[in-house]
Amino acid sequence: MPERPEPPAIAVIFTSRFGADTEGYDRMAARMEALAAEQDGFLGMDSARGPDGLGITVSYWRDEEAVRAWKRNVEHVAAQELGRARWYAEYSVRVARLLRVYDWSAEATGPGG
Repeated sequence: MPERPEPPAIAVIFTSRFGADTEGYDRMAARMEALAAEQDGFLGMDSARGPDGLGITVSYWRDEEAVRAWKRNVEHVAAQELGRARWYAEYSVRVARLLRVYDWSAEATGPGG
């Protein structure tokens, strides 16, 4: 499991469901992750997608200014437009303040820990 940033931080929660066409999506998603990592204020990202096409990506940012700058990034804006036109049946974006982080791992604590 990837390390998550410590608070304070901003979490952008992007939940999406695929439409019928997913051609080229994986390439674009990889590009957006690499591009986000280059942005000032980017702290990390977690992403998962189920076999039913439901996906959740949480990106972590230093502050709201960094989130707004990412939202305005020209290449990211183009990817958003392509997503609406081609890949997504629906999506939602939620922006939240990260207050606490809790982690647990069987590997770290051993059996029964």
